[in-house]
Amino acid sequence: MTPLERISRMTASASEPNLENTELSDLLTTFSRPDRECRPPNDLNWTPTYDYNAAAAEGWRWKAAKASEMIAADLDGAKLSAEQLFEHCERMIGVYSKRVKASVAL
Repeated sequence: MTPLERISRMTASASEPNLENTELSDLLTTFSRPDRECRPPNDLNWTPTYDYNAAAAEGWRWKAAKASEMIAADLDGAKLSAEQLFEHCERMIGVYSKRVKASVAL
């Protein structure tokens, strides 16, 4: 599974409100981290390393922002109020935020 596929699954990017591939790429860029050899993301020998939980939490924040602008969504024939959708996004933010490990810059 590629990093883009992983963050897509973690954020349910294809579900309303959708996250586009450019947004998913932005999340990966924002939450890229030094690799095991301490090489930064701009190093040519960097092994792609991401804080997926922080990226997913932020992705759900973006989805919550989009949901806050919606009136109602028709998902697979079932009506879902914008408020319910927003609350779901907030719950998912909490799930991934709890998984983020604190880091300290040395």
